[in-house]
Amino acid sequence: MNLIRKARLFFKEGKSDKVYEVDLCRLSQGRYVVNFRYGRRGSNLREGTKTTEPVDRQQAEEIYDSVVVSKINKGYQDTDKQVDVSEEAPASPP
Repeated sequence: MNLIRKARLFFKEGKSDKVYEVDLCRLSQGRYVVNFRYGRRGSNLREGTKTTEPVDRQQAEEIYDSVVVSKINKGYQDTDKQVDVSEEAPASPP
């Protein structure tokens, strides 16, 4: 599985301190999934997927963007810029 895009979002208000991570990953040629993790900062995060079956790149991008926008609309903020990883990039540094 190759990571294509990743967003790490956070929400902090009062006693609430939460994180939400979203990944767009390529499983195989033309087949992608969108996975997420969420929970209190510093604790074990719960995991899930927004794609019960692999989808094409365009559909995966739309799902990924929809999740990120939804969380931002609920008050989450980017911890840093979203990461776009080229499919041609090596999996590990040279």
